[in-house]
Amino acid sequence: MIAFVVAGLILGMLARTLRSGPDDASLPLALVTGVAGAVVGGVGMNLLLDESWTELTAFAFTSSCVVGMVLLGMLEGGVGRR
Repeated sequence: MIAFVVAGLILGMLARTLRSGPDDASLPLALVTGVAGAVVGGVGMNLLLDESWTELTAFAFTSSCVVGMVLLGMLEGGVGRR
């Protein structure tokens, strides 16, 4: 579970660093979105695989990174647009 949170923090930091501009999301928002996506992705994959929801498997970690990136992409694509 801690690995999912750490992965989300790293993804959020990278998303904010790589795409910084005046209309982009703030760092705390990017971090929270990255962590939320990573936790949902990792726990969701563990539940689909019938594993313990806190267990770290390769599929769960990969899923946590993918879901975190997708949510961050949606956040970055939608912030500042009207």
